[in-house]
Amino acid sequence: MADGRNYWILCSVVFFGLGCAAYFSLSGRLMVEQSGLAMILSLCGLWISRRWITAFFTCLLLSSFCFGVLVASIHVEMAPSGLLTKTLYMTEVEGDITLLEPQGGRTRITIVPIRIDGLEQQEFDWKVRMSLPGGENLTVGDRIVASARLFPLRAQSTPGDPDFSRKLYLDGIGATGFVFGHKYRVTKAADPGVLQPLSQSIEYIRHVIMQRVDTVLSWPESGIAKALIVGERGDVGAKTAEDLRKSGLAHLLAISGLHMGLLSGTVFFVLRFVFAAVPAIGLQFPIKKWAAVAAMLSGIIYLGLSGASVPTQRAFVTLIIVWLALLLDRRAISLRLVAVAAFVILMIRPDAVLGPSFQLSFAAVSVLVAFYDGPGRQWFDRTGERSWLFRVGIFFIGLIVTGILITAVTAPIIGFHFGRISMIGILSNLIAIPVMAFWVMPLIVATLVLMPFGAGALPLWLMKPGLTLLMQTAAIAAQQEWGLWYVSQFSGIFATGAMIAVAWGLIWRRNMVGWFAVIPMCIAIAGQVMYRPADMLVAGDQKSWAIFDQSKDQLILPTGISDFQQSVWMARFGISDDRKDQVIRECDAPVCSAVIADKRIVVARELVNPFYACRHADIIVNLAHDIPRDICPGKVMAIDDDQLWWQGGVAVYGLNTDTPSFETVRKTAGDWPWIIIGGRSPK
Repeated sequence: MADGRNYWILCSVVFFGLGCAAYFSLSGRLMVEQSGLAMILSLCGLWISRRWITAFFTCLLLSSFCFGVLVASIHVEMAPSGLLTKTLYMTEVEGDITLLEPQGGRTRITIVPIRIDGLEQQEFDWKVRMSLPGGENLTVGDRIVASARLFPLRAQSTPGDPDFSRKLYLDGIGATGFVFGHKYRVTKAADPGVLQPLSQSIEYIRHVIMQRVDTVLSWPESGIAKALIVGERGDVGAKTAEDLRKSGLAHLLAISGLHMGLLSGTVFFVLRFVFAAVPAIGLQFPIKKWAAVAAMLSGIIYLGLSGASVPTQRAFVTLIIVWLALLLDRRAISLRLVAVAAFVILMIRPDAVLGPSFQLSFAAVSVLVAFYDGPGRQWFDRTGERSWLFRVGIFFIGLIVTGILITAVTAPIIGFHFGRISMIGILSNLIAIPVMAFWVMPLIVATLVLMPFGAGALPLWLMKPGLTLLMQTAAIAAQQEWGLWYVSQFSGIFATGAMIAVAWGLIWRRNMVGWFAVIPMCIAIAGQVMYRPADMLVAGDQKSWAIFDQSKDQLILPTGISDFQQSVWMARFGISDDRKDQVIRECDAPVCSAVIADKRIVVARELVNPFYACRHADIIVNLAHDIPRDICPGKVMAIDDDQLWWQGGVAVYGLNTDTPSFETVRKTAGDWPWIIIGGRSPK
């Protein structure tokens, strides 16, 4: 243990992240005072145990965990208060636009509200996100007055579904909605590009870039170009996005280490080549460090233009450390680099640890750094002495090895969040990565450099064939059915335990302590063995429901369910789009019934005769009316609109057992400020 003190910082960051995740997994928030007290006590234990290595290391991990809890509690304490709790069906909203997101014929805007009719006149400390038709002429900084419908933040549809309200809340958004048609008035900002705050100026520049891309490129290439240049994916076609996901190329749309590394690397090598071509400069000045400074500046610019998503932040922090190490003549590629980047990101957004973006980014980078800092370095270090043909072969072998490693380490994460794992990505990336590295990203650099001078059209035009090749590669790979595996939702304990085991094994890979990774892996396996997936789901909107019959591999849904909700539940039960016609059975009757494991289930929009249903059914769901509690025997499970309204969506478990049970969103999600159910939010 003492010999591995260099790895202590890595373990500390892992436990810091676990502390952030544990905080948001609680049933309700801890006050800053409580988490601060835990932090102080852990530091006292750290001081007391300073003479004993094992005890000190244990207390260090505990202190890191408590620090993660403290940071998360501070962020929640600083978040907005007094959120909207009831739907405003017709209201007038006035505010200043801070963010524009084009979405194929519509525009999603985020505003800082000044006035909302129907609410008390007060200083709102939260923002509103709305969508409206058109919006091409809007710019950041404009003041808008719109007739709109506003909704509170929406909790999960059912226990286990994605929770989007937490991210919105920590983004400072307290209500969402839409504008009625073109019922809005706009007062243009005096000088949105200069006079607005820095963040709004950046959004204005992003909007201008998107407009110029649209004038040069046609759809769908324009949608891909905007996603790569400014991180705006709203105009990426649904089919193109689905092809990219199925083919394992979805990472191309999420601006991350690949994009940031290629862009700043292009700037670094081009400038260094230019300086070296002038002997008077190359022989007398530190041109390598000059190029590194320019690469850092290009990374800062790209961070702002791309929207500063979590993967982009991680890549930016990582690259800054790399360039700083280069300036100091140090070697920076190590797991410490990844640890520092993770720590900085979690200090800024502790809730990011629960998202697939953060998990996938750091899992992939960690395994690659560990490999290329060990066996990979021995394999590839001396290739510069070999022929060009040999080096090209090694390059593609490296891509294959990289694809296998990334696929293996990210499979549990992707399966948990999205219900599918792409194996074809190992092959499709053999084409996509070189196209991105040697064709698309250099032209993106040229576009950003030339666009201020009005000459950005040429590199955009040259970029179009490369974008077309990427989409064609994704389309062909997506058609290979063998390359995409669908899995039903598995235990969160399994996903968490597997990630901890991998992280611990990578950190202590050269030390016997690494064998302790067996402990979280055993816990993960035990959690999966004991895990019971839901058999029936009833959404809190009192319209959508699903019953999954495992024996018949059949999913029963009501007619008219939204495409989004259907896709979420299909992924949850491991059903592919290709199989949905064979697996899904729709019911359009007022009363739907099914028999699963000798249990009769009745789901009704309006149950005319609840007395009859109670005598002949084991589970009754009445979506629109109450069920009198005294008419059903105790063994009958009754779920009605009163329960759905006040407790949120329901998940039913154990239909194949003698005692099925159910959980509600209110019970599983906890009393958090962003969980608003039945017009109520926790105090």
